Amino acid sequence: MASTLGAHHPGQPHYHPTRPVVNIRHLRYLQLILSEGSFAAAASKAGVSQPAITQAMQTLEAQCGAPLFEKYGRSKRPTRMAQALARQSAQMQQQLDSVILDPTRAESAGAFDRVSLRVGMAPAAALLYATKIEALWHQHEPEGLLQIVSGSAPEMLASLRHGELDLVLGPRPRRYRADGLRHWPLHTSEPIVLARAGHPLLTATTLKEIGQARWAVSGRGGTPGNVIEEAHRVRRIPAPRIQVQCADYQTLLDLVAHSDLLCVVPHPILLQERHRAQLRALKIRDGLPQYEVCLFAKSQAAAEQTQAISALRQALTHEPAASRKARSPRQKA
Repeated sequence: MASTLGAHHPGQPHYHPTRPVVNIRHLRYLQLILSEGSFAAAASKAGVSQPAITQAMQTLEAQCGAPLFEKYGRSKRPTRMAQALARQSAQMQQQLDSVILDPTRAESAGAFDRVSLRVGMAPAAALLYATKIEALWHQHEPEGLLQIVSGSAPEMLASLRHGELDLVLGPRPRRYRADGLRHWPLHTSEPIVLARAGHPLLTATTLKEIGQARWAVSGRGGTPGNVIEEAHRVRRIPAPRIQVQCADYQTLLDLVAHSDLLCVVPHPILLQERHRAQLRALKIRDGLPQYEVCLFAKSQAAAEQTQAISALRQALTHEPAASRKARSPRQKA
């Protein structure tokens, strides 16, 4: 489940409408860190691993655009932004709790009867499939609410298992375990290496030739699904020089278009028209790691969603590959 927070006030985090929506579970983790005093204690209290807490905080920091913790000796202490964010999210939780305990406080009692579909989508999957999902969902539920959120595949699948999402469209992790989920293949990723027009490395054809290049990545380096790191690791090449981490692909592409940084995108559809004029794909002969992008659902869906989810699955998994290719033109070299 994800949520946006209220209006900006001095001394509080500033949320921009183009940034990814905030995962409520991440806000709960932040509150636990502040109340329990450490990442380890928060992980124990939440019943998750400490790396999961750490990754959640790094995601929040990327979305806020500022650090939430600073080193203090061997420990970390929260910044003023972390304290403000935790305070604001706690107030929001209290408001939600009061509505649940007393539904008459809701602006519309009928809102509780509204059927909703919560879908987590990887960026390329959203561009490929969101339109069809919206049409099919409202064909079955004309007044239903469709909620679309984004995040890393492990985070979205965790939200699906916890009942915070109903469907996920994203890459299947290498060590994926079903754990109560079902999945259906949709397409295979088509990663490409991009550089600005006129970049001195445009003629490179192997990963070794661009081994000293500076890289920008979307998301956090060192996480599953980071294609360029995996490509180097598989070929036993020294790790790439990742110098910039971006919260989204549009920021990443804008940055690469105006610098000597290189990047990898998982699918050409992520390139907008302005990027096609500014960026070029390197003709790297070394195959880049590909991921199977799938539709994920819980083994047991809510009764009121079963028919719609079944229709979505059939429509998406039976769509001819040619029609998906037609919507995803390759970047010219």
